[in-house]
Amino acid sequence: MKKNILFKIIAATLPLIVILIMELVLRIFGYGENYQLFNRVIGENGKEYLVVNSDVSKKYFKDTEFQSDSQSDLFLRKKTDSTFRVFVQGASTAVGYPFYKGGSFPRLLKHRLSRTFPDKNIEVVNTAITAVNSYTLWDVTDKIIDQKPDVVIIYAGHNEYYGALGSGSSASVGSHPALVRAYLKLKDFRFFQLIENGFRGIMKPSSSTNSSISETTLMEVMAKNQEIPFNSEVYKAGITQFDENLKRILDKYKKHDVPVILSTLVSNEKDIEPFISDSLDMAGYKESMQHKSLDVYRLAQKNADAAYTLGRYYLDHEADSAKKYLHLAKELDLLRFRAPDTINDIIVEKASAYGLPLVDMKKIFESRSPLGILGNELITEHVHPNVEGYFMMADAFYEKIKELRLLEGWGNYVTYEEAFDDIPMTQIDSIRGKVAVEILKKSWPYDLSMSGTTPVGYSYVTQNPTFEEKTAINLYRHQEQWQYVMAQAYHKYNEDRDYKKALKVAQTLIFEFPEQYKVYEMAGEMCRMLKDDAYAEYYFKKSNYLKNLKASQE
Repeated sequence: MKKNILFKIIAATLPLIVILIMELVLRIFGYGENYQLFNRVIGENGKEYLVVNSDVSKKYFKDTEFQSDSQSDLFLRKKTDSTFRVFVQGASTAVGYPFYKGGSFPRLLKHRLSRTFPDKNIEVVNTAITAVNSYTLWDVTDKIIDQKPDVVIIYAGHNEYYGALGSGSSASVGSHPALVRAYLKLKDFRFFQLIENGFRGIMKPSSSTNSSISETTLMEVMAKNQEIPFNSEVYKAGITQFDENLKRILDKYKKHDVPVILSTLVSNEKDIEPFISDSLDMAGYKESMQHKSLDVYRLAQKNADAAYTLGRYYLDHEADSAKKYLHLAKELDLLRFRAPDTINDIIVEKASAYGLPLVDMKKIFESRSPLGILGNELITEHVHPNVEGYFMMADAFYEKIKELRLLEGWGNYVTYEEAFDDIPMTQIDSIRGKVAVEILKKSWPYDLSMSGTTPVGYSYVTQNPTFEEKTAINLYRHQEQWQYVMAQAYHKYNEDRDYKKALKVAQTLIFEFPEQYKVYEMAGEMCRMLKDDAYAEYYFKKSNYLKNLKASQE
């Protein structure tokens, strides 16, 4: 009897033992990917820092050639008593597309908080990755908690359908949230990676009909279900996954007493036509509008193009009706790159249920938009803000942190106007961002005929391009490296006595190399040339601290 029990125990545990041995062997021989969220690095000053692992995106994307464009925000491996640590979770808007560098709202927030609290070590760590959704946010939450954040900011929800593992995404493994979350947990094991890679090798067709990122846009590569009707099964699946994942994320933060700030989402409703709509006799519809036929309003309730056309008509006649129908057009758009309003409803509901602070970003943007309708004034294309829009986001989170008293002593409070005048972004990065948007708007899905292709040739300027325009184009085409371009720009502006532009360069370099005393020194020198002695002292103090720290490590 005892032998039978022992035999059953061995039989039950043998597969686990085999898997464990396989896992150890694969790790020893370096097989597979290490999907840790943070990598350890040694700064120029000899201190240990952590930075987001740029290869972590490989966990969420398969067969897309996607390379992460996450930000590289260094933060101390061992948190000090003087450190205030903010983590940001989200996707491309949180990353800062299309401006990145000094134009993203996390870095604008860090810049302003650093000025407000010069004696603190302000860390704003951006963990956002383009084209991910709530599955990725849930997957990295435990790793963020390990780093002892003082507050976490979550701005996410646009990618629930086409983001990695989303209900309408080409990078999907199923529509049941529990199974997808289990899949993500298994991805951390090398034996599972081996099985998955072997399966893909067997199942991969000899020739693929799918476009790659090199041939078209990431948006098209990720969009498997290009038409997701309102209230369809796929539509509901996207809502369910966001609701469930956000609940699990917030449960984890609540368990560890981590403060969280939630935010509603913004999208362009006034100046972006529905990407895909049911067919419409546009000429006949416009004629019916002139006759004020009731069919006009009935059709607008179910057809995206009809709703958008009616909304644009009302822009010059009745603001409330314009807002109503332009919003409806976004809701009825069959290509769901803009989050449906239900996503914002879930965010508001979760903030209330968990007693969390909410930044109603949509309401803030509406308050600064003509007629209260979001459009090109603050948003570059369908969802990504322009520089002013990103600044408004940073301002909203700055004010919310102040309101919550997460930091004490706001004697150096930086006003909206002061902060806006001190946006730490170069003209070069601004132009590069505008180029990226203009090329995107010539591609799919803005031009559906461009499916599977990219615009051939592009010239931002044709005659007498400025230094900034030439440099921005070279950066966009990956013909030059950003840090070398910035060094060149700094010296040029300094020689030209254009000290304000040189200061912007130095400030942007500080984001990339926060542990290097030289970049603070560069900023201080430009402030001194601008006769801003107080600001110069701020940068020189930072520089001297890092210089002394480096000397003590040598």
